[in-house]
Amino acid sequence: MSDRKQKTLNDAKREVQERLAKLQKSGGLLNSQRAPTTSINTSSPPPASASNKIASTGLNLIELQRKIAEARNRLSKDNNVTRTTPGGPLRVTELKPPSMPLDDSGQIDLKAMLDKGIIPRRETPNTKANKRAMQRNKRAPPAAATAQPKTQKKTLLKINEVPSDFTDPNKNPYFDPSMEVKVAPKDRRARPLKFVQPGKYIDIANQERAKAQLERLKQEITESVKKAGMQTEFDVSDKAIKRDAPPAVEWWDAPFMANKTYDDLDNADINSDNYESLVTIYVHHPVPIKPPSEVNATPVIKSLMLTTKERKKLRRQTRAEAQKEKRDKVRLGLIEPDPPKVKISNLMRVLGEEAIQDPTKVEARVRKEMQQRQRMHEKANEQRKLTAEERRAKIMNKLKEDQKTSNEVAVFKHGYYQSQM
Repeated sequence: MSDRKQKTLNDAKREVQERLAKLQKSGGLLNSQRAPTTSINTSSPPPASASNKIASTGLNLIELQRKIAEARNRLSKDNNVTRTTPGGPLRVTELKPPSMPLDDSGQIDLKAMLDKGIIPRRETPNTKANKRAMQRNKRAPPAAATAQPKTQKKTLLKINEVPSDFTDPNKNPYFDPSMEVKVAPKDRRARPLKFVQPGKYIDIANQERAKAQLERLKQEITESVKKAGMQTEFDVSDKAIKRDAPPAVEWWDAPFMANKTYDDLDNADINSDNYESLVTIYVHHPVPIKPPSEVNATPVIKSLMLTTKERKKLRRQTRAEAQKEKRDKVRLGLIEPDPPKVKISNLMRVLGEEAIQDPTKVEARVRKEMQQRQRMHEKANEQRKLTAEERRAKIMNKLKEDQKTSNEVAVFKHGYYQSQM
């Protein structure tokens, strides 16, 4: 492979050298042909016959010399004619091809030829665009002449403080104190960083654990007392815990009471000046307290009344979960898979060739299996059905469970109905 590459390189070099030799030879011939035609001896005076012809034609000598000078200039421009010495003979400069630059490996260096201008650069749209931009900049007037005076920016006035005359009802009858006046926001004060002290969340967790342990201990004591039959003699519920007496006046009512007692309501001694300061848009939500009868009881979640669509959807989800669990057990080999449920509609798809061989026998077997499945279904329903005694006991148990938390009673009061007769 390397020999072939070397051979190709040698052929290319030889071809380039032959072309260079041809170019040099053609350039030498051209110079030799042009040299005798353009050489003019200006030192020799014109012959007498020529002067006689000039005189006979009536041309001016000065005009003739001017025309000769113009012809010489044209020849020097066309054929690169140069004068070696002022007033000396003209000679034609030799036109030689430029030398081809070669790189270290002996090949022609195209990049060097581009840099020297031997190979003309192709004009790209980028260069043309640059030229057009330069021409526009030359034609454009200076920026100082076309500069327009800058317009001053309008300064927005901000209300830092509301004037006293504006909020005075006597001076400003249109002022409404219930409407807010937007003022410029004050500079935000930098707040220091508040880092969490080590052990903060550990203390919170310990408090929660202690609270849960106390609840668990109270539950165990209650259960042990119930088992021992001491419920009537010993009470460990929250009702037995001694609580603080209610205050004379609640904290939310105290600002309205002059003497800090509810007797002021009867005397109509109420501070009406604090209404606007205390009645705000914020709502005070009291801490929810469980009733004493349900503190230690397990919460009972009452079932909602579902619509027909919701009941069907819930049934589908329950059956899908049970079916998925059954498939997982079959996949693990814990239970045997159910036999295929063959019906008349899917007879050919399930049995296939067996149904084609003896269709009458297969159809009779399928009908027998369908009847057997129907009987098993009805039998399971009968087994799940409750008897009259079981239904009555179920209703009574439900009523007794409702009485564990609270009893609902109705109290009627009537007057003295003695006969007036």
